[in-house]
Amino acid sequence: MSDVAFREVALAATPAPPVADQQARPSIMEARPLRGLLVCGLFTLPYRALRCFTAAGVTVHVLGNTGSDGLRRSRFCARYTETSHTFDGTCDDAMIAAVNELIVRDDIDFVFAGDQPSTRWLIAMAPYLRTHCFPMPDLATFDVLNDKARFTALCQTLGILCPPTRVFGDRAELLASIAQDETPIPAVIKPLSLDGNRGVSVVATEAEAIAATIDYQPVLVQRFIDGDDIGATVFADRGRVIGYICHRLRRATYSALDLPVVLDALTRIVAATSASGILNFDMRLDPAGQVHFLECNPRVFYKMPLSMLLGVNFPALGLAVMANIPTDEPPVAPKPGDAVRSIKAILAALPTPWRLGRRDVAMLGYVLSDPVPYIRENLRLDWEDRSY
Repeated sequence: MSDVAFREVALAATPAPPVADQQARPSIMEARPLRGLLVCGLFTLPYRALRCFTAAGVTVHVLGNTGSDGLRRSRFCARYTETSHTFDGTCDDAMIAAVNELIVRDDIDFVFAGDQPSTRWLIAMAPYLRTHCFPMPDLATFDVLNDKARFTALCQTLGILCPPTRVFGDRAELLASIAQDETPIPAVIKPLSLDGNRGVSVVATEAEAIAATIDYQPVLVQRFIDGDDIGATVFADRGRVIGYICHRLRRATYSALDLPVVLDALTRIVAATSASGILNFDMRLDPAGQVHFLECNPRVFYKMPLSMLLGVNFPALGLAVMANIPTDEPPVAPKPGDAVRSIKAILAALPTPWRLGRRDVAMLGYVLSDPVPYIRENLRLDWEDRSY
């Protein structure tokens, strides 16, 4: 795509943001790679986003706090600016001014978020920024999709299969239900909007003891579905799916699945919400072949580099939308059965190098091109509870 065309179209299409005593960004005349500002408060997930946007041709600057400090060690981080701000899903005038200052200082073309709290924060802040944001849902849609109970209700309205679900106001209500044998076991207990498996407990026995350790509220309880964990991701543009992958990670190998029922369900969810941006879904595939939808994470996702190595780079799809480049019909998707192995699986195959394929070589190149963050993450020096 033309970098100049992207910036000129984007800047012409949006009115000046309603921010007082700020000057408009200078127009960009020279051709150069796009400059994106990554906002985030974590390391593990934002690092995956940084790599995928870089692969799409973006020079990435970062605005982060102590939680994302490890990003400054990446050779793909063009500039790191530290803030003491906590990315908690809300925004204020001081942060709006700070981000706009970075946009002007570094001649930023667009802003994107690297984790769940910063995504909501950026959605709320977007109308006041002096450049565009990478496509995201609007705030109301984000809150529906990001809330596990509201997402389940949406799926039920659309006739999409979900586990039986109940929400309790707090731990005491759940304990009372368990004591009266009103909560079916086995079950999955989780918070409404935390991600990365934080706060999630799978209970088969001693449910009351496990429930007593819950330190959040409300509490969502879903019937446990026997089967395999699978996932799916779409890039949506105003209610239309333009990129898609259904995937499974098993035995350190990430594989594309052929499940038309999943694409059909995701198409209905996206159309019903008129959503835009990257939407990641967690599901269970039961022994009978039925797919049960568990939750949606309307943000970048942990396995995004693996999808990129299978030929679907979701940030690149978003940049094409921002540049008004026509998109394919049907959605961009990998070939079912295509797979990429993790470093763990590749290392196990090194004694038989003739078994290594081009995707194994690409995976090795991905890691070796920026080894310091990979090593520090695996040593738990730069790491937090992973956000999937």
